[in-house]
Amino acid sequence: MNFLFPYMARWKAINWSRYHQIFTRLAQMGHKVIVLQPPPANIKETNFQEIEVQIPDNLILIDAPVNKFIWNLKLPFNKLIKKGYYSVISRKIVREIICKHAIDVLFLYNIPQHKLMKGVDCLTVFDVADDYIEMLKHELGPFGHPLVIRYAQNLLSKMIQKANLTLAVAQVLADNVRKAASHVEVLPNGADLLLFEEEADKKDANKAPVVGFIGAFEYFIDFPVILDVAAKLPEISFLFVGGGGGFKYVQEQVRTRKLNNVVLTGAVPHARIYNYIKDMDICLNVFKKIPISHGACPIKLFEYFIMKKPVISTRLHELIKIDRDFIFFADTVEEYVMLISKLLKDKSLADSYAQRGYDIVRAKYNWDTITNQFITLIEALRKSAK
Repeated sequence: MNFLFPYMARWKAINWSRYHQIFTRLAQMGHKVIVLQPPPANIKETNFQEIEVQIPDNLILIDAPVNKFIWNLKLPFNKLIKKGYYSVISRKIVREIICKHAIDVLFLYNIPQHKLMKGVDCLTVFDVADDYIEMLKHELGPFGHPLVIRYAQNLLSKMIQKANLTLAVAQVLADNVRKAASHVEVLPNGADLLLFEEEADKKDANKAPVVGFIGAFEYFIDFPVILDVAAKLPEISFLFVGGGGGFKYVQEQVRTRKLNNVVLTGAVPHARIYNYIKDMDICLNVFKKIPISHGACPIKLFEYFIMKKPVISTRLHELIKIDRDFIFFADTVEEYVMLISKLLKDKSLADSYAQRGYDIVRAKYNWDTITNQFITLIEALRKSAK
C-alpha cells in the first residue's frame, strides 16, 4: 500500500513520535510512505531540532514549498500560525502527491489539517493522539475565546465524522470522541523491542542508586514535584533526560537550589535513550493532573518497562485503565519519597512489577504489534470499501 503522511514538524527531529515508529515500520515492511513536511524553521521546540536519522528506502521525504518571507517571520502565536499556514498551502501538493503516487491512505492527526480531507480520492485516517482542544486552550492562553474553542471543536468533530477510520491513542480519548464517531479504534503507544535487545546489558551493581526521567520538558510535566523529591533524597542520583520549553526552568532550579544530585542531559536522539534507561534503578512518569495528562498514553512508560525497570507514575485516568499491577502510583512528594525508598530496599518487589510490565509490553505495547494492528484495520477498511 501507499501512505501519505502530512507531518507538521521535521521528520529528522530529535523528538521521535509514534508516527516515526509506525511509518518507519510500514516502509520496512515494503509499503511506500510519503512524508510531507514543512521546511526548516526557527521554532524553539524539539520537533524542529534536526539530527541525522537513517531513512528506510521506501520512505520519501518531501518539503512543502512555502513563501520563505512568511515562513521566516516571527509572529504572535508563531507556532499556531505557522501550522495553519503550512496546512493551507499543503492542500494542493497533497492532491498532487495522491495522484502521482497512487496513494491508498491519507493519514492526518491535527485540527489545522481539516482542509486536507476535502476532495481526496483515497481512504482517510484521523489519529487522535492528544486532547487537541486542551492543547489549543493552553497554546492560546488568555486569548482562547470560547467562540474560538467552539469553532475548533466543530472542526475536530467534522474531521472525525469524515474520516474513514478514527484512531485514538488512549481509551480516555476514544471515549471523548465517540460523540462524533460511533466507531473508534484504540491504537496505543509502545516501545521498540529491537533497541531493547541492543542496549539491555546489566547496570553496574556497584553504582549508586539512580532515579530517572525521560521525555519532553513541557508544561504538563510536574517538575516542581520531581525537584522536591530530589531535594529530599540527596543521597540518590536523579537523571533527567530530555529537553523542551521547560528545560531552562529546571536547569535554573537545579542551580539555585544546589541540587548536586541532579544530572540534566538536555535533548538527546531517541535512539540513545535506552542507554540512559539502562542506568536507572527506578523510572518516573510524573505529570500534572490536568485534562491533557489524563488522556496521555506516554511512550516513556513502555520504554521503561521494556528495559525491565520499576515505574512510579502519577495517577492518570488512562494509566489506571491499563494497569495490571505493574505500575506504582504516587501523587505527592511524600508518596514518591516513600515508594522510592521502599523499592530501593525491596528489590524483589521492584523486580516483580518490572517483570509484569516487561511481559505486557512484549505482548501488547510494542511497535511491531501496534503497526500490524494498524495494517489489519486498514486492510479490513479496504475490503469493506470494495
